[in-house]
Amino acid sequence: MLKSKGLRRVLALLSIVGVTLSFVGCSNDNQKSETTKTKAEASNFEPVEFTYSDGAKDYDVKVDKPRQKAVTLSQFMTEMLLALDLGDKMVGTALLDNPILPEFEEAYNKIPELEVGEGHSISKEGFMATGADFVSGWDSSISEQTTGSPEELIKNDITPFMAKSYSPDATVETVYEDFELLGKIFGVEDKATEVINKMKSDIKEVSNKLGDIKEEDRVKMMVYDSGEKDAMVVGSGLANNLIDLAGGNNIFGKDAEKPYINVSWESIVAENPEVILVTDFMAGQPAQEKIDFLKSHPALKDVAAIKNDKIYVVGLADLSPGVRNPKLIEKMYGYFYGENK
Repeated sequence: MLKSKGLRRVLALLSIVGVTLSFVGCSNDNQKSETTKTKAEASNFEPVEFTYSDGAKDYDVKVDKPRQKAVTLSQFMTEMLLALDLGDKMVGTALLDNPILPEFEEAYNKIPELEVGEGHSISKEGFMATGADFVSGWDSSISEQTTGSPEELIKNDITPFMAKSYSPDATVETVYEDFELLGKIFGVEDKATEVINKMKSDIKEVSNKLGDIKEEDRVKMMVYDSGEKDAMVVGSGLANNLIDLAGGNNIFGKDAEKPYINVSWESIVAENPEVILVTDFMAGQPAQEKIDFLKSHPALKDVAAIKNDKIYVVGLADLSPGVRNPKLIEKMYGYFYGENK
C-alpha cells in the first residue's frame, strides 16, 4: 500500500513536470516563431533610402531592415501608423491635438504615453528609454534636447522621419507618397496601398458631387486659427488643397508661401468670406471662445460669414496629413454647400 501511494506521488510529480516542460516548450516555440517571423520580414525587405530635412540641413537616411519600435510625436503621424496596423510596433507617443479617432482607440490605449514637459516637448531621457528605432512628429519634435540630433539618431540606427505632406507645397497626393514610404520603412506596402486606395475612393465621392464647378462659383472661405491683433489663418499647403478638393476658395491660399500666415482684419473684411472655419485643438484656446471673439469683433460685423452665422469648427488633426483628410473634405463640402448645418 505504501509503495502504491509513493508511486502515485511520483507519477503526479512527473505529470506536473511534464506539463511545465510543455508550457516552457510552447513558450520557446512562440519565441522562435516570432524570431523566425522577424528574420523572414528582414530577409524579404528591400533597403529604403530617403532624405530627412530639419529645415537647415538635409540628411541621407538608409533603412536596412523593417522598423520595429516607433515613437510618434504628432497626432497625424500616430494615426498614420495606426492606419497601417502598426500599433504593436509603437513604443511611445505624445502630443495629441484632438481625441484619437474611435477606430484607433483600442490600439492607441496600449501605446505608452511619453511625458510632455516645459516647451510642449518630451525629454531626451524619456525618448531613449523607449528603445525606439524610428521617430517622427512635428518639425520641432526632433532636436538635440528631445530625441538627439538627426546625426545622433542616424548613427544609432534610429530612423528620423518628417512627413513630406507637412511642407508648404503639399497636397493630398503628397500624403499618399508619405504612406507609400512608411509602408516601405515598416515592410507593410500592401497595407499602405489599401489605405491610399480607400482615401482616393472617399475623396472621389465628393469630387463627383462637385462636378466641374467654376472657380468664380466656389464658396469664399477662410480658416481662423488664433490671434487678436492679427489673425493667424491657413495659407498654402495641404489644408489649402483639402479646401480646394471640397469646393472652397481659400481667400488667403493663392499667394501664401506658408501653411499658416498672419493677416490683418482689414484684409478679411476686404475679401468678405462666406464661410469661416475655426480650428480646435487641446492645447489652444477653446473653439467657442474663438467664435465669440470673431462675432464680437467690430471690424467683422458686415462680413458675410458673420452676418449669416456660417462659422464652423474643424479639428487641427483633421487639417493635418493622414486618414482624416477624406472625411474633412466631405464635411467641408457640406459646410460650403448647405448639406451640413
